[in-house]
Amino acid sequence: MRKDGFLKKNLILLAHFSIIFFAFILQTSIFPLITYLRSTPNLVLIIVFTYGLLYGENIGIIVGIVVGLLFDMYFDETFGVYVLIYSIIGYANGILHDSFYGDSISLSMILSIVNCFAFNIYIYVMHFLIRGRINIWYCLTRIIFPNIMFTLIATIIIYKFLYDFNVIRKSE
Repeated sequence: MRKDGFLKKNLILLAHFSIIFFAFILQTSIFPLITYLRSTPNLVLIIVFTYGLLYGENIGIIVGIVVGLLFDMYFDETFGVYVLIYSIIGYANGILHDSFYGDSISLSMILSIVNCFAFNIYIYVMHFLIRGRINIWYCLTRIIFPNIMFTLIATIIIYKFLYDFNVIRKSE
């Protein structure tokens, strides 16, 4: 009996890591190959804020750190840039865990817009503004707003999947 519980818990943990890793692979390796898309959805951001919203601050920050480490290692830039933003987003959305009911798709869409905008502004400041590239209008119209729209569309699908996965896991 105890062994079955341990196995089940590890399988659930493996499923969560697989979801995160699959989204990371899609976002960094597959989506850039689709040349007609100027912008792509930020799948990993959706997963971070969804885990925070569904499971609370602790899980949100842990998922944010794991995802941030993956991005920091992948992009080989200043280490910690992605860990900081993803962990803050996971934690901030985790605070909302007790205040809102998880099946609200409108809440997830609003959070998608807010989180994606905050993430993109942070990346703009860290990668462009610090280096003297001040053309915010170009960044807003060509990068940030299209990214927000694609992420918003993807949020509807991914949030529903993760919410259903959460409900099934809690009901067992």
